[in-house]
Amino acid sequence: MKKIELYLFVIVLFFIGSCDIKKEPIPAYIHIKPFNVNVNINGSQGTKEQQITDAWVSDVVTGDFLGVYELPATLPIIAEGNTKLVIAPGILENGIRVTPNMYSLLTEYETEIDLTPNVIDTIQPTTQYDSRVFFHYTEDFEGTNNTLDEVIDTTIFTEINFFEAPLAFEGSSIGFVLDEDNPKMEVATSTFMDLPTKGDFTVMEMHYKNEGILQIALLGYEDYNSSPALTYFFALNPQSDWNKVYIDLTNQLVGFGSRFKHFKVLFGAQIPSGKTTSTYLIDNIKVLELPDD
Repeated sequence: MKKIELYLFVIVLFFIGSCDIKKEPIPAYIHIKPFNVNVNINGSQGTKEQQITDAWVSDVVTGDFLGVYELPATLPIIAEGNTKLVIAPGILENGIRVTPNMYSLLTEYETEIDLTPNVIDTIQPTTQYDSRVFFHYTEDFEGTNNTLDEVIDTTIFTEINFFEAPLAFEGSSIGFVLDEDNPKMEVATSTFMDLPTKGDFTVMEMHYKNEGILQIALLGYEDYNSSPALTYFFALNPQSDWNKVYIDLTNQLVGFGSRFKHFKVLFGAQIPSGKTTSTYLIDNIKVLELPDD
């Protein structure tokens, strides 16, 4: 009986010893810096300052999506040797953290790196506006030409001010100061924009800093001489530091319908309850379209 038990013990040891014990793969690591953004040197694309919060990372060869990472980020990759990666810039759509999205108006960054297990490789991604992007409107408030100057509510006095450093975001910024004598404002772009109403991706970028709620509307015109249809659709909560927001205009434009041909953007505000004054600063407005292919 003891011999049988000994034989069984030896057999078990043999099988255990012959089994392949898979080792956990050792990952390589990449550190992704915040994106560098390039714009045309002639100034036609406005500021290069973006608020790219995330990197969307994929393996070009395998097609595997490796995840979304808040920048700067260090992430593990189970790969070794030459590896092609594509890194897409990501933003907070409509300024909301729970709705991060790839920003398709900016190009992806593709790179090839030689990965080594347990070694960190650093990547400095760059991006620029996609060549298909159409710039309907760009206003950086530099110089004397200001196209955010059409006062809609003429029953109240609206003073338009220019602010310089240290109050401005960069260069000059435009601002509105409300007080008890002038408690509200409605100011629109004086430039008409022929924006798409069939669903082409259309976005407004802007920097802002506000002491009260800043409301945003679209004015739609059937022709240049018609009375506008006004739709408030977005509100920016008070922001003590300069912030950038990407506002998706696509669905609002579709809602207007094809009979509306021309548009303006309107900003409205009123002094918050309990305050005697409030200031609203705006800079670097862009209205951009990425046409459907």
